Amino acid sequence: MSFLSMRRTRRLPGECSPLWLALFVALPLPALAQAAASGEDAEDGRGRELRPIEVREGRETDLRSEGTAAQGYRSSTASRVGPMADKALQDLPYAIQVVPQALIENVQATKPDDVLKLSPVLQLTTPQSRFFTGATLRGFSVGANKRIDGMPNANMVSVDIEDKERVEVLTGLSGFLYGPGNVGGTLNYVLKRPTYERYNSITTGLAEGRNGYVHGDFGGPIDAEGRFAYRLNVLGQDGDTATDYQSIHRGLVSGALDWNLSNRLQLQFDASRSNYRMRGSEPYWSAVSGVKYPSASRATDGYYGQPYTWTETQQAHAGARLRWQLSDDLTLRAGMARRTSESDLVVANNTFTTGTSGSYRVQSSAWEYPDFTNRAAYAFADWKFATGGVRHLVTAGFSGDVVESTNYRSSAGGWQTATSATFNIDQPVYIDSAVTAPTGPKYRAQRNINRNLVLADDIRFGPQWSALVGLNRATLVANSYGATGASTAAYDQSRTSPSVSLIYKPVPALSVYTNYMESLEQGGTASATYNSRVVSNAGVVMAPLVSKQVEVGAKLEGGGVLWTAALFQIDKGLEYYDTTGTGPVTFVQDGRQVHKGLEFTATGRLARQLSVVGGVTLLDAQVTRNTQTPALVGKTPANVAERLAKVYLEYDLDAVPGLTLTGGVFYTGRQFVDAANTDVLPSYVTADLGVRYATRVGAMPLTLRLNVANLTDKRYWMNSNYLGAGRTLGLSAQLKF
Repeated sequence: MSFLSMRRTRRLPGECSPLWLALFVALPLPALAQAAASGEDAEDGRGRELRPIEVREGRETDLRSEGTAAQGYRSSTASRVGPMADKALQDLPYAIQVVPQALIENVQATKPDDVLKLSPVLQLTTPQSRFFTGATLRGFSVGANKRIDGMPNANMVSVDIEDKERVEVLTGLSGFLYGPGNVGGTLNYVLKRPTYERYNSITTGLAEGRNGYVHGDFGGPIDAEGRFAYRLNVLGQDGDTATDYQSIHRGLVSGALDWNLSNRLQLQFDASRSNYRMRGSEPYWSAVSGVKYPSASRATDGYYGQPYTWTETQQAHAGARLRWQLSDDLTLRAGMARRTSESDLVVANNTFTTGTSGSYRVQSSAWEYPDFTNRAAYAFADWKFATGGVRHLVTAGFSGDVVESTNYRSSAGGWQTATSATFNIDQPVYIDSAVTAPTGPKYRAQRNINRNLVLADDIRFGPQWSALVGLNRATLVANSYGATGASTAAYDQSRTSPSVSLIYKPVPALSVYTNYMESLEQGGTASATYNSRVVSNAGVVMAPLVSKQVEVGAKLEGGGVLWTAALFQIDKGLEYYDTTGTGPVTFVQDGRQVHKGLEFTATGRLARQLSVVGGVTLLDAQVTRNTQTPALVGKTPANVAERLAKVYLEYDLDAVPGLTLTGGVFYTGRQFVDAANTDVLPSYVTADLGVRYATRVGAMPLTLRLNVANLTDKRYWMNSNYLGAGRTLGLSAQLKF
């Protein structure tokens, strides 16, 4: 490998590759059709009156009618929360924030980062180009803990935002709801569903500089009776960004189909194919022990990437769901999905080193990143009944997923690397690298299985009191394989996670709740040696780690605004090698990490002309016990901001009908670079400013949008691994017809 250096700033043209097309055809299901006909057709000899419905305890809901700009983006319903179908937020004893489609459109989102940065309970930690948009909730990384329509998307890569109806952010433990996973919370991306009136929308614009895109969103009924309806989203994006040596090419085709066999039986299908390629992807930063981070103000745009770097991902998704309301009291729900991702990348990893402040070396790396296949399914039954004056909604069933990763057979540690000479952050340097992406055959390296048996009872004691109790019997199975196919490690553990919640409604607009939840994480397996020392319990498989949460919260709908508050404590178990003493070391589950905090959010119309989406998170995150390193007790975990404050506002001008001023201010508190808290990154504030104008071209609604993100071009450390993005311009025009 060679490094040829010192090229001046220029931009690379966006690379074009063909858009992949996906075609999804529903197969006839004669048995279900016959069963549906035998029930509903008998009620009306003239045929069935088919309607698109989602039933919530006898009421029809339409998620598309919620969260509009006129409502201040306030939603009252969560679509899918674990085993439960769509329910009113006031009836859920959890902290959930909903980002609806209208807000996604109006901030001109082209990636999850654009949406999630608005959330006052979420800290962005990883930009999309490094596989996925990373975030922390309540001080814990959610990593790949993303879901699409409630089913896991554990492939670690980013999701497309254009075919999503909403994003639901649940903070806190979710063991009862989703089984084992990260303890901070869950991101659920809800797919757009078919419309039963004709809907056509075309949006064209510029994102992140000279990066152009065209997005078409189409829907409507297929037949006059409303038996079939569809939704189709198509996207093409290409061009340079505002960052030196960076370009993005992206394509998406996503379709959804509803098949209403009767008023009580519906089948839903969806499929998509997408590709994403970035040239000049953001580098990953770190520092050798004892070296401090320099001020981010010394960096320039060039430090977001090297011209030889790139990230490419191709994804395919297909899913199907069934909802069958056998009677007014019994409903069956089932679904399955399959998602694949293929990723390759060549990256730059920069490490601050000893010498003059800001000195660093570039490690050029080609990562043999595995391909992933994720298969998920669920089946639940909802049964309503009463015992005296107490009403019950019992949900019982199964959910699970299987994730397989496929590595290159030639893999030798997963990296091909080379390290440059020493540079300094004060002067941008662009280099060439001979590192190339790996090629060749692959083999199955990992297979993880997650199975959950769920039982829940939503108990209503009257108009004011209710409780939600449940159990999740989770089983974790993990197998690792070598290139020959032989098993190299195995894990099989089960545990039951309980959940108890209580809700009190003194008045219909106010609900106060408390909950206790648990969450599991896969325990490790002790290795034979650790740092050249013998491990006394080598080969021992540890039980799943258990984390616990207690939460008290309130939700108030008043004055056109949904106000929420949650006070919580999460107690998480730790796992490490105990190296105290001079003899063999021991792999132990010992120590605790406790996060206490307060979340406050407000979403809706503060006044007739003024909308708000914002809030505050106050966190106290500490290691409370660690036998291995007692000096860590009382320290804050690295890359955790204990203060977040964000507000996004819109103001409608009466003097110019259709004109809306938009903008936001986003504060992230200081973060420690290392676990010992020896280096700290300062807090930062960024601001956005924009304008939106709604008018008509004939009878067709036209919306023009302009937004400047990071208006002051603030230079900051997102965390110890990434620099924050500079100022970018977003411009778009959307025509509906």
